Amino acid sequence: MKIIFITDSLCSGGAERVMSVLANNLSDTGHQITILSKVHQPGFYELSENVKLVYPKTKINYRNRITTTLSRLSLYIDIYKYLKNARPDLVIPFSTTTNGTVIIICRLLGLKVIASEHNNFRLDLKSLPVWFIKRHIYPHANLITVLTERDKNEYYSRFMKNVVVMPNPLPLVPIEKVNLRHRDKIILSAGNLLRWEQKGFDLMLEIFSLIAPKYPQWQLYIAGNGDPTYLTEIILKLKLGNRVSLLGEVKDIQNIMQRSSIFALTSRWEGLPMVLLEAMSQGMACIAFDCFTGPGDLITNDSDGILVEDKHIDQFVVRLSNLIEDQDLRLTLGTNAIEKSKKYLPEKIVERWLSIIENPTVYYE
Repeated sequence: MKIIFITDSLCSGGAERVMSVLANNLSDTGHQITILSKVHQPGFYELSENVKLVYPKTKINYRNRITTTLSRLSLYIDIYKYLKNARPDLVIPFSTTTNGTVIIICRLLGLKVIASEHNNFRLDLKSLPVWFIKRHIYPHANLITVLTERDKNEYYSRFMKNVVVMPNPLPLVPIEKVNLRHRDKIILSAGNLLRWEQKGFDLMLEIFSLIAPKYPQWQLYIAGNGDPTYLTEIILKLKLGNRVSLLGEVKDIQNIMQRSSIFALTSRWEGLPMVLLEAMSQGMACIAFDCFTGPGDLITNDSDGILVEDKHIDQFVVRLSNLIEDQDLRLTLGTNAIEKSKKYLPEKIVERWLSIIENPTVYYE
């Protein structure tokens, strides 16, 4: 089957990593896979030699609003022409705004389309274009994939039938066993620094400032690309300069996870956080705010991780302190987390994708 993925870009990020893993694994099953990236830059994640990466002719200048508007129109004309010429058996766009436009293009060309949503349903619903796409364009796709049952049941199923829950595949190979002797006294957080508000890095720094004096040997690492200026200012204000390391964009996050002890996720909202699943697969003791969608789908509280009531900083401080002080608890949570992560192995998720790719039931007239 000839399948074309369409994405905003292949820079470092959760959805981009998911697309790379999915494209690689589908190519291994014999499908002819192409990724069309709207942004002209090399992929951050490694692609199989069997996966073709292409770009539209149009490049967008985001600094000029008028130019950007005209460029976006030209870009989607390029995509229309490319799909018309390629005539794929299936198109799979990622991200809301790309989904909306590509669904329309596919309907005009008579192509099958499975649009993949990678954020929780509430995100940006106050934006009229996003609301319109989700409410009035998504029903015209062959299928919409969403990350959690909550997304499906509380929102999409109220006005469309063509929706299926599709978790993200785990991009890392789970380790076999937790060895605490190989773990440093490091608390790790990770995510794009430009999305610091979503990822709650300001909350993480506040939490760490409350425990740092009591645990002087522990360090906080924050991995992720983006401008670190704002977080650097907070670090200086909290006098954490020698206790916090901003690692920047990390190619081998697996290595850092395997030598760190605790993974902390302080997001204000998520879809299904890949970085949390990755940390679980590497045997880290994970603690996360039970924010709207995501952590609660991955973690069973006090079994394979710790869930803290959303935005309750004081409670997070207490539970994080417990993790630091209780080595046996870290071992138990990390061991159980490895087993939980295996539910999301690529071959298991790809098998689910294959079932809908081969028979995407048509719900539209």
